[in-house]
Amino acid sequence: MYQCSSHASAGTGVLARRLPSLRRSAMAISIGLLLAAPVYAQQAQSSQNASSSTASKATDLDAVEVRGVRASLIKSQSIKHDAEQIVDSVSAEDIGALPDRSVTETLQRVSGVTIDHFMARNDPDHFSAEGSGVMIRGMTQVRGELNGRDSFSAASGRGLSFEDVPAELMAGVDVYKNPSAEIIEGGLGGTVNLRTRMPFDQPGRIIGATADVNYGDFSKTYKPSGSFLFSDRWNTGLGEMGLMVDVAHSELATRSDGIQVEPFVRRTDAALLEGTNFDKVYVPGGVNWRQLDFERKRNGVAGAFQWRPSDDTEIYVQYMRSSYDMNWQERAAFFNDDTNAIGPAPGTQFTYDADGRFVSGSPASSSWRGNVTGNDGVRFYTNNRYAQQSTTTSDLSGGFTHKLTSNLTVRGDMQLVRSESDSLDFTLFDSIYLPGLTFDLSGKYPSVGIADSTYTSNPSNYFWSAAMDHLAKNRGRELATRFDLEYAFDDSAWLRTFRAGIRATDRTQINKNSGYNWGVISDNWAQIPGTANGIGLADLATYMTGTSQLYSYSNLFRGKIDVPNSLYFPSNAAVKDYAGTSKMIEQIVALRGSGWAPDQYQLQDINRQFERTQAAYAVMYFGNDEALGVPVDGNIGVRIVQTKTEANGYGQFPDLSGSAGSEALREQYTGQYFANNAKGSYTNVLPSFNMRFKFSDALQWRIAASKAMARPDYTQLQPYLLLAANTESNGTVSRWTGTAGNPNLQPMKANQYDTALEWYFDTSDMMYLTLFYKSVKDYFSNQTVTENYGGQDWLVTRPYNMDKGRIRGFEYGYTQFFDSWPGWLSGFGVNANFTFVDSSGGVNTATDPYTQTTVTGVSLPLEGLSRRSYNLAGIYEKGPLSLRLAYNWRSRYLLTASDVSTKLPTWSDDYGQLDASAFYRFNPHVQLGMQANNLTNTVTKVLMGPTSYTGGEVDYHLYTRSWFVNDRRYSLVLRMNW
Repeated sequence: MYQCSSHASAGTGVLARRLPSLRRSAMAISIGLLLAAPVYAQQAQSSQNASSSTASKATDLDAVEVRGVRASLIKSQSIKHDAEQIVDSVSAEDIGALPDRSVTETLQRVSGVTIDHFMARNDPDHFSAEGSGVMIRGMTQVRGELNGRDSFSAASGRGLSFEDVPAELMAGVDVYKNPSAEIIEGGLGGTVNLRTRMPFDQPGRIIGATADVNYGDFSKTYKPSGSFLFSDRWNTGLGEMGLMVDVAHSELATRSDGIQVEPFVRRTDAALLEGTNFDKVYVPGGVNWRQLDFERKRNGVAGAFQWRPSDDTEIYVQYMRSSYDMNWQERAAFFNDDTNAIGPAPGTQFTYDADGRFVSGSPASSSWRGNVTGNDGVRFYTNNRYAQQSTTTSDLSGGFTHKLTSNLTVRGDMQLVRSESDSLDFTLFDSIYLPGLTFDLSGKYPSVGIADSTYTSNPSNYFWSAAMDHLAKNRGRELATRFDLEYAFDDSAWLRTFRAGIRATDRTQINKNSGYNWGVISDNWAQIPGTANGIGLADLATYMTGTSQLYSYSNLFRGKIDVPNSLYFPSNAAVKDYAGTSKMIEQIVALRGSGWAPDQYQLQDINRQFERTQAAYAVMYFGNDEALGVPVDGNIGVRIVQTKTEANGYGQFPDLSGSAGSEALREQYTGQYFANNAKGSYTNVLPSFNMRFKFSDALQWRIAASKAMARPDYTQLQPYLLLAANTESNGTVSRWTGTAGNPNLQPMKANQYDTALEWYFDTSDMMYLTLFYKSVKDYFSNQTVTENYGGQDWLVTRPYNMDKGRIRGFEYGYTQFFDSWPGWLSGFGVNANFTFVDSSGGVNTATDPYTQTTVTGVSLPLEGLSRRSYNLAGIYEKGPLSLRLAYNWRSRYLLTASDVSTKLPTWSDDYGQLDASAFYRFNPHVQLGMQANNLTNTVTKVLMGPTSYTGGEVDYHLYTRSWFVNDRRYSLVLRMNW
């Protein structure tokens, strides 16, 4: 079987040529470290001397207060060094000063963590400037926490949408990749814990504020952001109390432009083979171009109260509320003809490369189109799409810690999380037949020409074609309680601490999702009485004025592509007035008696999920400084969790009552609904083991093993069943199909093993190598299976727990400041990491649920898994000046096994981005600086393929689907701390 790999293609230029040497250097250093471990163990006295030297350097550093990027790296290194398990951390020593503009962008700096740059992985036609879709070691099943507790975004179902969270509220972010039994279950790839500040974190009062304005050079828009924090603690007659309040507001405007090629299909038509030596060629449907303007507002407030009535007792309350409001508008011109009807214009021939793939030509269409515009050009849509979403999440938590004795401590915690999200997505489509076209794919980017450049500026050549809307209303609520105890051993040679606890949750999730409701307004096959087939733009004035506008793209793709630039689109006013435009369209289609109508939630659109969990854990912490020749410590534990689920939904049979089929079929299938409910229960036993060998205070070796699980997402568990019948013109049914969720899905599970060697050779300097291996089973994968309903067999596509596989790789990290360099050079430092991930096994087939076609003979890698990724940051910290230049890169990876548009496997190609920041500290309280993103003006490239055909042929070639460019972003930032 052909193995389709996410291995990156060969690059060009200086960076691509240097990458192999970088990998060889990293491996050489890492192997050297591993081999050096026994030497350090045998030379304990030398280690003590080295530690003394390191301590001396630390004392020198402490004499001068370390701030900026270096201070944050020192804090992160300290967390990693002292942790009881393998963890990576990003800290914000200055208030509101995470190193990037969003939590998502911050996470990509951590070794093993990668992000997407699209709004949705299965819809890579829409770019996301701030990134989305956090993955750890190639796994998308990442659990998000807030202060060690559950957190989620209603729009994201089970998980937390990190882009919804204000980065300005964060004190730090911790990433656990092989967690202990104490950490809440659910993160198969890992767990990301977002930490906000607490009043007892600081010795006294702190006040901080930030203010900035950001600018996108593509959107040409300025947007403000700011935050304010107050925290203090007081000794009172009732004990010590502390209060913290933190508020943040952030706005962003971005623009992204894209150009796309429709899928290539195999053609054997004589007209396409004429003048060639090929018996088959591969021809695309057409070329699309689009511009998307995105805006978002993000508000957050975090509050905390701590009360310590005695040295043995502490009580706390925490609250956080975040709101995320976004909208985006897209104007796109894209191919809307029959790909198999495209051929050379009369008197012309297409040109092909040596493999028979289309390079250039003048396309014409043989599709029937009536006489909509009186010509036989290739049909295009010009659409205006407006989407808006509002998400709010609130988290109220409270708890206590109490020492019953000098050895025994008890803790309790209760949490209530509520999240809601509302979305509206509305698209209007004009249509035009473009004559005299030329497509040319021979250059760096596709180009589109038209014989008459004024043709697209004439409104009489267009007609209103279709509309599409999408509604979503999501509500989530969870109540969680936990109780823990901790016993500290006094006189044991090995036993240090025993911890145990119980936790219970009650989660309700109700999602309403209407799907995408496309419907015709007018067309050659859907004529409006009194019009020439399609309803022209001028005819719309009868119903509503200002419904269309001539729009000229400004600096499209930074002027690097050649396409028709001025076209008529449905107007901004029309697409933003959903209610008013819907009423107008209903008047139009009423003249014909059928057509698009505003969507309403149907029974199968409603997903009600109820989930209760009960968990118990026990962990023994141990350690001994002498028994094994070197100090060792660690923990061994187990977590047992029972999950009970209930899902309520509906199924629907097709409506054949008005078809030309038999009377029996018309009577049997009338679109009737039926209840489709399910209950389930499963228990998972999750053991864990962590151990650390301390060869010296600077050098330590960790080993970790655990079992992890990740529950299915609520969309996969939705108990809907939508059955359909494909009918021929005579009414006979040619295919019985269906799509469905699967409320009986079990969690995905993994046995995972890590070993890490960590060398902390100075206060802010370290080097580490981590090897990891995961054995994963019960992958979630869509499969098409024959199922029987009402005595009829249907080909139903739904998610199943499938095969098993493995993931393995390594992470290498290196941080150093060159204090020994002379003079001003001593301010330089470097922070770098490299990750390699490989996978095998598993099931990941590309199934189109609507046609049940599958790319056969191809084994795809896991979605989201890049074989290679790295971060490289140059840092300068000297006196009041703090500089950072950071480059992030990841290799090609599979975005989705089945794109919603092309129905093909779709890949994101190699991607790298350069960011920078510069700050000047005027005094201990005030600093001013600038941050810049995407300095390299990176072009994001999307690939598609392989493609399979009837008869077993598979075209393994990966064709370029899309190219995207987006803003360079600049921010002027003021930070103040007292």
